[in-house]
Amino acid sequence: MPKQSYEIVMQTSIGKRYGTMIVEWEGEQISGLMEILGHTKAFHGEIDKTGNCRIEGRMISLTRTIPYIAVGKIIPSMLKLSLRGERNIFEVAGVPCKVNGGVTL
Repeated sequence: MPKQSYEIVMQTSIGKRYGTMIVEWEGEQISGLMEILGHTKAFHGEIDKTGNCRIEGRMISLTRTIPYIAVGKIIPSMLKLSLRGERNIFEVAGVPCKVNGGVTL
């Protein structure tokens, strides 16, 4: 099961928020963890052979839990998602985390 960690940036109405995503995929299924806004929550969804995906999960803000559906592209070299919550749409971009002298997971 391939696994990749990404450093992510989420654009919000009050500025950029930074975090990480750990993504695992097997066939057309994708799952993982997103750490953003000081909390880590699981997500799951589907992905095709070219990296186009649809995932579902939840984020926790200071005041509420936000269920979301995100669509976009996740490939080993980058991710780009449009994340739709109850009230807003957030753009999320990411690049592979560098660990062990530049080697990615």
